[in-house]
Amino acid sequence: MLSLGKVNDPVSKRLQKQYIAQLQQISTETTKIHFPYPFYFSQALDIDEARQKQLPQGSIRFDQFNGQTVLAISGNYYISYSSSQLNGNQRARKTYQDVALPLLKAAVAHTDRSVPFEAYAFEISHHVRNKVLKVNTEGAENLMILFPRAVAERLVHAKDTESQQSALLESEVYLNGEPFTLWLTGDDAPEDVKDHYLARHGHGDSPKTSSITTEPMEPGTLVSTNLVPDSELAHTVRERRNAPPDLSPSRLDKLRATYGPTLQRLVPELKEQAHLVDYAPPSFIAFHSGAYLQLSMNTDLEQPAGSSQYRIAAMAFESHISHVLRPVTKYFHDNPQFDGVDFSTTVHQPGQSGGQSVEFIVSFATLLCYDKYDCTGQELINRSMVLINGERVALDLQRAEAEYAAH
Repeated sequence: MLSLGKVNDPVSKRLQKQYIAQLQQISTETTKIHFPYPFYFSQALDIDEARQKQLPQGSIRFDQFNGQTVLAISGNYYISYSSSQLNGNQRARKTYQDVALPLLKAAVAHTDRSVPFEAYAFEISHHVRNKVLKVNTEGAENLMILFPRAVAERLVHAKDTESQQSALLESEVYLNGEPFTLWLTGDDAPEDVKDHYLARHGHGDSPKTSSITTEPMEPGTLVSTNLVPDSELAHTVRERRNAPPDLSPSRLDKLRATYGPTLQRLVPELKEQAHLVDYAPPSFIAFHSGAYLQLSMNTDLEQPAGSSQYRIAAMAFESHISHVLRPVTKYFHDNPQFDGVDFSTTVHQPGQSGGQSVEFIVSFATLLCYDKYDCTGQELINRSMVLINGERVALDLQRAEAEYAAH
């Protein structure tokens, strides 16, 4: 932990003093982490290990970054990567997994919601070996990650790579000061994901002059609708909005016949992951001036969610439905002739009989936005309809979590 005398910002110094007990808990917990290579907590980056050993350790502190109050941790990780064997993404991913993620888990576990800050910030320096004009060189490379607080809390509880990746794309990552798309699988992020990520975080074209800012964003979201890829699917969906809806029984029957072969593949392939029920096979329904594919499933929560129907719905989305959205979308990339999907689930809590009915009715334009990592889970919910026991509700994932934690 950084000593109080080394914290210069007045707001940060006040927080450092007021919440010193929690910072000490984080500091104690981080000493139990086993790093594959030596890691030293330090405000000074890019210094050799011999000098680092002579300096007092400590870097856990409150700080200011881009107008936000952050809980910051910085340090030097004495690993030396070969640039010929590992590219920038592979190096950044390794340092994230070895150092940043374990530190983030310790910080989140010992920081309660009463502590007023907006994000967790990590800056970690590692070394890279290069060969320039046949001369071997070695220098520092700095990885900086800013995790919004709610995103960090989701990330540390993520149970699969896709959930982690989604959280990272909602964070800010810099490699040697340049915006960077950190990708957890393969060699590097796909080019379209890189483009959308940089646009989302205000890089590339200046956000002050870009056309993105000339139209208002959708209320309650972080992404302008201009950032949704203008694919053939999105174009088709927009055209269909202007056409009078045909919700006749004959049209629904035609959809069943058209998509019967697709559903015959979808059900066995996604049954285990989606927890599709046998007693209600996929069907097409008319809802709110649109034709939707209804998928009926069960959600079994691993932990009790309490009595709040909003908390139950939020946990169902985060632990189950959010993991089904992209797999389902992949079956309908070829100009679907209906409007979206109704993810209809019955949520069961451990040790309780009965269940709560929750539906997430999502248009294809919104599914595509989420599929491309251009929308967060909350943004998808904002653009969709959520029904709890048949009644439409507004669902705020972060608020549902915070209210539950407060009790």
